[in-house]
Formats: sequence, C-alpha cells, structure tokens
Amino acid sequence: MAASLMDRLAAARRQRFVGRTMERELFQAALRAPELPFFVLHLFGPGGVGKTTLLREFGYCATQLQDRPIYLDSRNIEAAPDLFLAALQQAIGVKSAEEIIPWLAAQAGRTVLLFDTYELLSPLDNWLREHFLPQLPGNVLVVMAGRNPPALVWRTDPGWASMMR
Repeated sequence: MAASLMDRLAAARRQRFVGRTMERELFQAALRAPELPFFVLHLFGPGGVGKTTLLREFGYCATQLQDRPIYLDSRNIEAAPDLFLAALQQAIGVKSAEEIIPWLAAQAGRTVLLFDTYELLSPLDNWLREHFLPQLPGNVLVVMAGRNPPALVWRTDPGWASMMR
C-alpha cells in the first residue's frame, strides 16, 4: 500500500531537518531514562527559528521510542481552563475532561504533550503551573514552545526550577 500524503509530508520534513543535536539528545535521553529527569521542557526564541519544526521532530522521536506524542497548537485554543481541557480532551479522544488525568496515567510508556505557540496561553500560565501540571502522572513529559522565556516564577520556584529545563 502506498504511503499516505501525511506520511510523505512527514518524511519530507524529517529529511530536511538538520541541527538541534543537543536538544534532540536531551529530549531522547529524558524519554529513555527509567524516571523522567524533568517534566517540563521549555523552548523559546523569536518567530521563525524552528520551534515548530523541533516540536515535530520531538513528536517523531517519541514515536520512534514507542511513546505517544500529543501535539496542541495554542493558536487553536482559547486561553481559558475549560477550553484548554476541551482541546486536550479532543486530542486524546476521551469523553470528558475528568478522564484526561486517568487516561494519561493508564498509558503504557510515556506521553509527550507538545504545546506550540505557548505565548498565546500566557493567561493560563499560573493555572497550568499551579493546578493542571501538578496533577499529571510521572509518565508525562510536557514540552512548551513559544517566543518568550518561562515566567520568572518558573525559574525561581525551587520545585519547578528542578523539574524543568
């Protein structure tokens, strides 16, 4: 059977992917570790430097390691907790927001949540940091990519500072 257009597009993108060796090695090492060494990987930089391309590559790497990537583009999510949960609910295919955490915990292997254009979720930053992310099971790695560095509280809170790169 011939490859689908989606498969061919993904292959063409991977073929053109170059560089970012350190970021790929860090990501792959985290997924291979018996216990995740960190739970949030925050990528940031100006528009056009390749954050989305790197997220796609992370998704491919996760699949190759038999882990499950879940990609959410924040341009398609309203910055409100219930709408964020609805988008995640749809992406993983559960019937209600209450099923998200149990579903994630029940997955064999790791699940990688890839949030692109994270700066658009800045109104949710406190809610994500204080309420949603702490509920995630230990098999979930979150990758946030946006134009801005993490807020100061991520870097100054001793707990979060040790749980993110």
